[in-house]
Amino acid sequence: MSALLRRYVPIAGWLPSYDRRLLTGDAVAGLSVWALLVPQSLAYASLAGVPAQYGLYTSFVALVAYAIFGTSRHLAQGPSAAVCAVSAAAITPIIGTSALGSDKAIGWTAALAIATGLVYLVLGLLRMGWVSTFLSKAVMAGFVLGFSIGIIIDQSHKLLGVDSVSGSYAQELWGTIKEIPDTSTTTLAVGVCSLTVLLAMRRFAPRWPRMLLVVVAAIAVSAALDLSSHGVAVTGHVPTGLPSVGLPGVGWSETSALLVGALSIVFVGYSESLASARAMASRHHYEIDTDQELIAQGFACGAAGFVGGFASDGSLSKTSVAEAAGQQTQMASLINAALVLLTMLLLAGLFEQLPSATLGAVVIDAMVGLVTFVDWRRYYRVNRADWVFFMGAGLGILFVGITQGILIGVVLSLLLLIARSSRTSVRELGRDPRTGRFHVLSRHEGLELLPGVRIARVDGPLFFADADAFRTRIREIVADEGAPARLIVDAEAVLLTDTDGADILKQVAEELASEGSSLQLASVHPPVLALWERAGLIDALGEGAVFATVQEAVGEPPRVRDPALR
Repeated sequence: MSALLRRYVPIAGWLPSYDRRLLTGDAVAGLSVWALLVPQSLAYASLAGVPAQYGLYTSFVALVAYAIFGTSRHLAQGPSAAVCAVSAAAITPIIGTSALGSDKAIGWTAALAIATGLVYLVLGLLRMGWVSTFLSKAVMAGFVLGFSIGIIIDQSHKLLGVDSVSGSYAQELWGTIKEIPDTSTTTLAVGVCSLTVLLAMRRFAPRWPRMLLVVVAAIAVSAALDLSSHGVAVTGHVPTGLPSVGLPGVGWSETSALLVGALSIVFVGYSESLASARAMASRHHYEIDTDQELIAQGFACGAAGFVGGFASDGSLSKTSVAEAAGQQTQMASLINAALVLLTMLLLAGLFEQLPSATLGAVVIDAMVGLVTFVDWRRYYRVNRADWVFFMGAGLGILFVGITQGILIGVVLSLLLLIARSSRTSVRELGRDPRTGRFHVLSRHEGLELLPGVRIARVDGPLFFADADAFRTRIREIVADEGAPARLIVDAEAVLLTDTDGADILKQVAEELASEGSSLQLASVHPPVLALWERAGLIDALGEGAVFATVQEAVGEPPRVRDPALR
């Protein structure tokens, strides 16, 4: 029972044996991440379409939940710009753009967080941690660039003091450009000053908590000069105290829309979380459990939903800050959560005079660090197909919409997987007269073909995606010098197959039989052989058509191997 508890509740394993000598590093890390997390929580809440205090609520419960259920010692859980953007995009069709920031948005955002948590938990209990590998790195890099540019566009209206524009990021850009004549000079000055200081500190003082310092300075200036009376939008009332706990008061009429949104968040959030956790685990030489990471993300998102918050993920930027500050265990997250709790109880009211333009500058500063064209150049230079998928994912986010762009990315990844899986090579083998071993004809000289026998080696899976290509290549091999008496298929490299693979072999066998030839198999792995037996292939080939090795199929014992041939 205790082993099961430690498996699904990892804190039960590390907390009782916590080494107090690590407390100083964890405390410094908790404080460092808190200085970054608080301004980001406030800013990302507006990005998600809910009042600022819900960013603090989300951060608090997400930190605690991940510390209890997560397996990474360094991951810093919290609000993410990309996840918040997806969350807002998912609920906007349900409630309308005008309802963002209202109680209605709070309810639906919380419902989406709970739905996301349930999806994570189901995937984790089904041990589907492998879903993180479904999106190719090229597609994910395109997502990151598209999101980064798009979120900068989305926040630009706050710096100008104009109304927000609905639609895709491209439509938002055009709409914001048309709003420029209505720019509030005072708001623009606040936004530009905030962003300039943030970018300057990023360049010249990267270790300083620039976001917290800029937020504090902006609050002080706003209160001293009464900027709200000069047309500068401010955060407004931010209540102190604990959040209420309960289910969001929404119905189930939009379950399908919530499910689509939840899946979109999982694709984006889990990929970032797992990439951050794996990077830290590799650097510090320990292992993480990808299935348990799904469960941890599920509890973090679900718990946020019960306090009216939004979905979160493991942030690479906050995780990097935590590692640099000396974090060794998730005790740092618990300390961070305690500091966020104190902020909620004692300091939340101070944010009422925080200009929205400064919050927009905080988000833009975070995104500027992600806008890089290194991947664009690398994929273009290394593999044009990867570049096309990279561009497709990024442009889909910018021009089509967030949810639709994610769908485009998933489809592109699926197409990429099928395209590359359908290129399994089928090579003809020849015999080395000195050793009796068989090697690829096209790679070695001096090999001979046996009279009446052709040997084809399948260098990969044989399933629905490459079945037709396999048949075409086999026809090319047997057509070189007329139909042989026998065709031997070396299946040693076939570790994956399906019914289509078995059926294409049956079809090839029938075609060869009509030409007076026969098909034989060699070096078939037991699981593959079992599937082919169930599919009726072995019965169709007849008795004695399966051999342990190619040499056995040919009827000659192997001789001494020449080490020069591989």
